[in-house]
Amino acid sequence: MMLHHRSSSIQPSPRRKVILSLFVIGFFLGVTFFSHQLENNIDHQLLDTRNNALRSSSSPWSSTHSTIDDANDVKKVSYATSFWAKTPQTKIHPHRREIEAALLANIYNPHIDQVVVFLDGVTSGDDNVEEEFKSSCVHFHQDMAEINRQFLQRIASSNTHGVDPMSKVTCVNVITGQPTYHQMFLNALSNVVTGDIVIMANADMAFDDSISKARSLKEDVLLVLGTRGFSPDAMPVSTRQFYDIIARAENQQLKELDVDQCSTNHWSWDTWIFHKEAIQGQLQEEHFQRPNIYDEMVPFYMNENGAENAALWAVEQCPSLATTYNAC
Repeated sequence: MMLHHRSSSIQPSPRRKVILSLFVIGFFLGVTFFSHQLENNIDHQLLDTRNNALRSSSSPWSSTHSTIDDANDVKKVSYATSFWAKTPQTKIHPHRREIEAALLANIYNPHIDQVVVFLDGVTSGDDNVEEEFKSSCVHFHQDMAEINRQFLQRIASSNTHGVDPMSKVTCVNVITGQPTYHQMFLNALSNVVTGDIVIMANADMAFDDSISKARSLKEDVLLVLGTRGFSPDAMPVSTRQFYDIIARAENQQLKELDVDQCSTNHWSWDTWIFHKEAIQGQLQEEHFQRPNIYDEMVPFYMNENGAENAALWAVEQCPSLATTYNAC
């Protein structure tokens, strides 16, 4: 894992200090593990290489991580993602089942207070589309409610404490197609996302209980996370059960998706964690463009080659961000 520190001046310094540490995050299509022991390893490593003042300023976690007593001080965490709409006639691809399993895992995660799905490609408002081919957040809620019902039938305990897990879901109809990277950040910063801290990720990212540490992220830190793949060592049973029940029957190849991307590619990630206020109003659309084969500056999208690196440069232009924490 690498931590990049830059000055807080208006123009970011081209030189970034790099501090290597022994922080490992396990992550299946986004299943993250912020181990307390490994966090201690971070502190120990920084203590060995830097003085105490730098160590305290370099840690990505707020000092209130384990000492929050006032409920009013607890930060709210929202998870924001984009998903494509489907109609009743849409053939279900196995990857869609994986995404639905990840969404339900995050919905059930007690450390995520709100799940916001920007549903792109909806057709509910198009009068030229026949009713049976229309799609919207209404259909998304219906589909997820049915998947949740099937899930509850298969498990002994849901641990919902009498609360409907779907009540934390907000779906936003998007009549355009897939959002650009810039638009996705704007979506995450919009008023519909109510959390103080935002986890913005691809829809096939699922998080375990260790995502609770996101509440303690320092305000001037941007955290990015990679993936370790679908493997027994990377995913706890409490998270794996969603895939076993929802996706496994239709995609036996899940067991083969166990490549540790963090060990093979340190510069690829699928998740961004940040304070809304830290970058609100500071992102510049022109920074989220890069030249195409005709040397024309065009926007780029998630899942394009190198898109996350280009987006990272764009976000790092925000003067209020002092540190980027790469958790691979």
